[in-house]
Amino acid sequence: MKNLLTTFILYFIICGNGYAFKDIKILEKIDLTVHADIKDVLNSIKDYNKNAVCEVSIVKEGDVIPTTARFSVNDNLYKLYDFFNKYKKPISFYCPKFNYKFNNKFNNPDVLGKEISLRFSICKNKVTKVDTMSFLSTSIYGTEPVILKKWISLFRNYSPKKPKKEVKEDRNRNIWVDTIFEDNKSEILYSIIQVIEKNGLAYYDVSITDLKKYSRCYL
Repeated sequence: MKNLLTTFILYFIICGNGYAFKDIKILEKIDLTVHADIKDVLNSIKDYNKNAVCEVSIVKEGDVIPTTARFSVNDNLYKLYDFFNKYKKPISFYCPKFNYKFNNKFNNPDVLGKEISLRFSICKNKVTKVDTMSFLSTSIYGTEPVILKKWISLFRNYSPKKPKKEVKEDRNRNIWVDTIFEDNKSEILYSIIQVIEKNGLAYYDVSITDLKKYSRCYL
């Protein structure tokens, strides 16, 4: 009986923590998470930055080159939402100059913010992939920015893996990557890439993807 109870408790803890990946926000001020509803995502982006301009793209059957349209999150998006409801294949979003305010190395908000690259994909109205790319000066944000510590903290909630380190003459690279959850329907891959150049510029590429839902949407 005691062994059965122990097994049940462990199962509850693992399962309960497993689905918490749905709460992982790469950009903590925006409700952009895996499996989030696209309407909630775009409304959250609008609340944070009403001037954001993004591109939406699809690949029509028989085409190789994507069909792309640009829109402002401040536009009337009802027709776009209607299209999302009807379209059952992957839809990609790209916000190339998205202004986001990270905290500097003194943990104070950056007044002007940084232009970052924000990408995400959906399938049947639900987010399947989130990817952000940013360049942060080490003189302003340090070699271990506040946001990097947040990303690593989230990663360590699910994985004990240590970063892969690559040291070269002109740059150092650290990579954290692991599958943080998997069941019959989902396989969640979380990755953080940090590249620190000798000139003081640091590059960050952070992504979280449901590999199964993302790939199956192409079938």
